[in-house]
Amino acid sequence: MASSPKRRKSEENTEKDLLYAMMKICTDLDKSHINLTPLKIECCNGSLSSSFSKAFCNTEPYDARLLFGDVFHYGISILREFVESKKTPNDRKMLFVFNKLMDFVNGDRSLKLSDPLELQSLSERELTLLVVNHLFRKLATSSCYLIDKNGHEHRGNRCVCGKDSCEMTGWYGDTSIGNAEVWHGNIDIIINDDLAVEPLEEAPSKQSPLEVKLEASLKTNPQIAAQTIVFSFLQKKRHPEREHFLTPCIGVRRSELFIMLYDSEHDVLLESSTVPLFENEFSCEFSFRAILICWLTVNYRFFCSGLNEKFKMLKSNFFDIAKEKITVYEEGLRFQNVKTCNFPELKLARPYISSFMHDTQKVLIEKYLKLNKSDENGLDVKN
Repeated sequence: MASSPKRRKSEENTEKDLLYAMMKICTDLDKSHINLTPLKIECCNGSLSSSFSKAFCNTEPYDARLLFGDVFHYGISILREFVESKKTPNDRKMLFVFNKLMDFVNGDRSLKLSDPLELQSLSERELTLLVVNHLFRKLATSSCYLIDKNGHEHRGNRCVCGKDSCEMTGWYGDTSIGNAEVWHGNIDIIINDDLAVEPLEEAPSKQSPLEVKLEASLKTNPQIAAQTIVFSFLQKKRHPEREHFLTPCIGVRRSELFIMLYDSEHDVLLESSTVPLFENEFSCEFSFRAILICWLTVNYRFFCSGLNEKFKMLKSNFFDIAKEKITVYEEGLRFQNVKTCNFPELKLARPYISSFMHDTQKVLIEKYLKLNKSDENGLDVKN
């Protein structure tokens, strides 16, 4: 009985943290709220045969913002009812997904690393795999995920954290998507056959943390943009029965993450503000904002409500830029066994040399050798 007050206090603190995180994605009361910014593509190579690693996609933000929660009405509604009246979902499937969140926030939210500095020694791919195994898969309806067999060191079922008791629930395999005629390549990790996750390099910068944060939220990573667009078209082809086709992709950086979404029906590309991954730079405990946003995102099939009519008008322009290959995106994309288009090596013919140029070459070479010889003789005299 002695532990009951302590447990109640812990539950109250969790509710407060959850409420605070909800306010960050559902209100604009301060500058740290999480927005979605519509993007217009100025130019890209989406109509050419290009791997994701060689994709370019120059974008400009529209002068419009959307609160992150505004594309996840179904998930936010569940949280609102819980916050207001402690009511939980009646639907069994929704209750199952809701309990995934509750179990995580009421449990251990830490990576269990003895020293946060251990994170600095991990590569971007290792850190992303660590976050997937300790956060994303625990919030998803299924703990299964597919790891790019060509991009990761094969560790068996050992987690990157190194704990004997911690096993990976993912496996290594073919994560290729797309079509060799257009954008294509391997996704780093695919969760539950439904969500792409990609590591991002931490670019060195002399800017202030605020400048870096603002720039990161406005400068689209071309590889993530290409993968998100392709993945959305692919999901539309594989699941035409869905209510909408606003499909997310998660990018993971050293200490933060962001979400990119593309609607392959209405041609709208959205990029979120950056989200702090941990409570602070000296912590290995996931932030409530990251937990809540990842819960909504990994379960987007249940929670995403699609775009409102106003934002359907803010086109990314991809349909126009890639119009010559738009049929390939709509009908020709595939998952796995996507081959790269191998263009024949271009062999340059040797130039034709006329008798005049032959004589000229002879004169120039003789002159060049004579000058070199005179330079050497001059050095001998000086010595």
